[in-house]
Amino acid sequence: MLLRNCFFIAISAFVLASCSNKNIYENGLVEEAQVNSETRAGGILATLPLPAQPVPVVVYDFVDQTGQFRNNGQYTDYSSAVTKGGYSILVNALLSAGKNNWFTVAERGSLKHLLQERQIIKLTRDQYAGPDGKKLTNLPPLLYGGMMIEGGIVSYDSNVVTGGAGAIYLGIGGSVQYRRDLVTVYLRAISIQTGKVILSVNSSKTIYSVGADANFLRYFAVSNLLQSEVGFTMNEPTQLGVRQAIETALYSLIMEGAINNVWTFRDVAQGKKAIDDYIKRRDNTSNPQAAEQKIKNTASNEDNTTARRR
Repeated sequence: MLLRNCFFIAISAFVLASCSNKNIYENGLVEEAQVNSETRAGGILATLPLPAQPVPVVVYDFVDQTGQFRNNGQYTDYSSAVTKGGYSILVNALLSAGKNNWFTVAERGSLKHLLQERQIIKLTRDQYAGPDGKKLTNLPPLLYGGMMIEGGIVSYDSNVVTGGAGAIYLGIGGSVQYRRDLVTVYLRAISIQTGKVILSVNSSKTIYSVGADANFLRYFAVSNLLQSEVGFTMNEPTQLGVRQAIETALYSLIMEGAINNVWTFRDVAQGKKAIDDYIKRRDNTSNPQAAEQKIKNTASNEDNTTARRR
């Protein structure tokens, strides 16, 4: 009995020691925290030509409008399918556009806290004087925007494409399975003076999940069976997909605004090249002039059709 108790105590001590912070953080599989690397969409956004002048904007929220829960195929999971941090991602994208030269962003997500802190400062300055005995100056006015950026994550479609392949021969086999999801975001720019929706764009991003496994099965005797399995899965982070979708939508918003003369580039030649590159990406064509002509022809046909109906 004593030997059994000592055995359990030793096992418990070993388990507790293996769970110490030292063994966890000195594990080769554990990586140190690091700054997120720039995405491809974020790189395009950061290298945009500078605007004629920064655009003052405000963002109140950018929410998950899908209402979907995470799909794991086994049980009901009440975790949301996409991140709730769309506002923070959008503000970061606005600041990174043109390396913080495209937009002047005023804080509105934590407006209540901001106003509360300003009220504390105002009351303090009213009640106390400065070191020289003079009344302290008032706070400067809050920055306001000329344009409001609205939108949200409107859909997250799971299992848009699923599939796989596998084979087994003489007890040796393997298989590969994949799944593709799709996240879509919408973004619009609204004039604060008139309330008019000036621009509205959308973008979608696929999110891939891939799994592979191999197995080995062999009878060495009637009662002796050896079976082994190995496998791994690779899932693209949903948050990274949402981030790229938002950055792509903002890139599209900026370029559509330049095409429609909502704003202009400081360098006309660089702006023309950026617009041509955008049209190539948007219309999947190598000839932006042909794409522009196609748009004009479509608009002209629509006008002619409307005129005939009248």
